[in-house]
Amino acid sequence: MNQIYQIREMIISYYKRYERMIFPILKFIASFIIFLFISKMGYAIVLTKLPVGILFGISGMIVPAQWFFLLIIFLVSTHLAFVSVEVAVLVSLFLIIIYLLYIRMFPKQSLLILALLLGFALRIPFVVPLFAGLYVGVSGIIPIAFGTLIWYFIPHIQMLINMKSGELMDIPNVLAKMYVSTIQWVTQDQTAIITIVIFSLAIISVYCISRFSFDYSWYVAIGIGTGINIIGFLVAILILDMDVNILGGLVSNIISMFLMFLVQFMHRVVDYSRAESVQFEDEENYYYVKVIPKIILEKPKREIKRIVQEPNHLEEENKEE
Repeated sequence: MNQIYQIREMIISYYKRYERMIFPILKFIASFIIFLFISKMGYAIVLTKLPVGILFGISGMIVPAQWFFLLIIFLVSTHLAFVSVEVAVLVSLFLIIIYLLYIRMFPKQSLLILALLLGFALRIPFVVPLFAGLYVGVSGIIPIAFGTLIWYFIPHIQMLINMKSGELMDIPNVLAKMYVSTIQWVTQDQTAIITIVIFSLAIISVYCISRFSFDYSWYVAIGIGTGINIIGFLVAILILDMDVNILGGLVSNIISMFLMFLVQFMHRVVDYSRAESVQFEDEENYYYVKVIPKIILEKPKREIKRIVQEPNHLEEENKEE
């Protein structure tokens, strides 16, 4: 086990040493992956070129989170404008409302929206609610809900495109029909609503259980959150006839659980065998605290030995003679 801890310490120390280089590179990679997924829309061929992707990735490295979200909205809207101005207007309004209501005020937590969309695209969305419950808290429900709505709204965009009109005078009527269709989708799409409810329950359970002081509470919280995801979607499939692949969802949940185990292990490790309960008081309060030492490996000490070659006594005697 000490070897595993040593590998962990090596990775952390390496990251801290080169953090100024690694973190921007990771931001560039994440931004470029987002660009690739947006480019799959394929409506604006000009915006799918590699130089545009590199420029988009560099922008993700430099600009703050709020501006990066606006850049994403602009890129998506431009793609849609090549096929339907009405759809571009409606989708832009939908995304701008989300930006004004939440992203503008909570830019860091809003990164969970992008993380969830990437999770859906990579078929491991369950890792994001577990992460939110463990490190963000109950407030992570809001960006998770927005991310879920956006993901399930994407297939509805094609339906809106089919409603477009070729005449300029019909644009107001078409926009009204698209608006009504979108409102009906939001209120009637059971898959999106059920997914938000299950993810919210997982976040709340992980957050609450991880705050308890029993041993391995963080890992137990991850396991229970995974169980809630699995049971919730099984119930939705069997009772509510939700269209979800059972085997794929099970495998995705297991992968997400082990990924979160790894994240938590890299974030913090403690020695439960040396846990102590400490009691003390002051003039106003009485304290009952559980102290769990962190596992910190001692760095190996390097011993430097100086080797001094002794002079040959025989040579010295010969010189004296």
